[in-house]
Amino acid sequence: MKLRVEPLIALCDEKVDICITELPPFGKVKIEASMRFPWANGVLFESFAFFTADADGIVDLAKQKPDNGSYDFIDSMGLIVSMKPQKAKEFSKVGQNISVDNSLCIEVVVQCEQDISKIKLERLFMAKEVKRQKTSDEFAGELFYTENTSNKTVVWLGGSGSNLAINSPIAALLASHGFNVLSLPYFGEKGLPAKLSEIPLEYFERAFDWLKKNPITSGKDVYLLGMSKGAELSLILASRYPFIKKMVLWAPHAYCFQGIAFKNASSWTSGGKPLPYIRIKNRWILSDAISCIIKNQSFGFMHTYKKALNVANNKDAARIKVENAKADLLILTNPQNNIWNSYDGCTLIMETLRNMNYRYRYDIVVYENAGETFYVPYIIPYGDAKIKIAPRLTFSLGGTLEGNAHLQADSWEKTIAFFKQQDRNT
Repeated sequence: MKLRVEPLIALCDEKVDICITELPPFGKVKIEASMRFPWANGVLFESFAFFTADADGIVDLAKQKPDNGSYDFIDSMGLIVSMKPQKAKEFSKVGQNISVDNSLCIEVVVQCEQDISKIKLERLFMAKEVKRQKTSDEFAGELFYTENTSNKTVVWLGGSGSNLAINSPIAALLASHGFNVLSLPYFGEKGLPAKLSEIPLEYFERAFDWLKKNPITSGKDVYLLGMSKGAELSLILASRYPFIKKMVLWAPHAYCFQGIAFKNASSWTSGGKPLPYIRIKNRWILSDAISCIIKNQSFGFMHTYKKALNVANNKDAARIKVENAKADLLILTNPQNNIWNSYDGCTLIMETLRNMNYRYRYDIVVYENAGETFYVPYIIPYGDAKIKIAPRLTFSLGGTLEGNAHLQADSWEKTIAFFKQQDRNT
């Protein structure tokens, strides 16, 4: 038996080919994988799959579906995306103290009868040439960059659960593909509001001014990558600032919504005044949670956002005026998103752009059977994206294992390709 895994050392977002040769024809093979995150070494993640070799004694994970195991579709990264923690309750530890300083190591073990072979993979969170620069004066951010002065500048705006640590793998790996990337949290860090509520847009103006003055990024057009609430924010910023030339939006919405602080207030302000917003009542969330417990269904916020829009009488005022932007747009969304009804909002965005004869490039990609699991692929195994939060209540981001794995890999690839395309909106 011969185990071939390539590449052994690579960036975390790079696919790995796993192939076993010199097996008995139609021999039975078990493949196991395990990993520990460098910042959560006490949490062991594992996966497995059984295969039957072909007539030539070969098992190729890129071409074969497992007989059974932790995943059931053809994917060379199936063992990686289907990993689960040995103790489910420890999954939350992975989201704490995230760091891109050390590599992620994965061990692959193959067994056929009495023959056993092992191999270790090293997965890098950023290329060696990528450097970092933190700032805490004008704003709380971290710039990932290389010495290549022709690199484009991307501002990365995460969602409602983001912070500098959670944002860092996306920023570091995006920079590894040839961009200057400013990770820009807007709440939850020192000197920022504790909650995502009433965030002043002037804060982002300071960051944009800093980019103009910084010798690494000066003179560059600004691109935005936004996810969920960060995508909502990206649309608002692009509708106001014409120097934003490109945007990739992961699960955006068409409206400005209430902030996430359990109070009746807008997410954003300008000049000290709240932006018009769609209100969300806390009792709707509680009612939906109780209904999910009674019906034994997974809980999410999608139905709450739908209800908020159905009863709102200020939708025109709260709609983000995307037609005022001067940027190319790539919108990535999913009908099964269980956090909010992003797909409905994206449908409205596309209709608006068509009706307004928007002069810049815009496109949409829709992912079926996927939830709000946008992130760099092959790092955090979301699986079917369900988390038990009470004895009879499970919180779900939506989607299936296969759908979420495809969303992460394909959306990341399309994001990089879009930012690398030659500008056509000047």
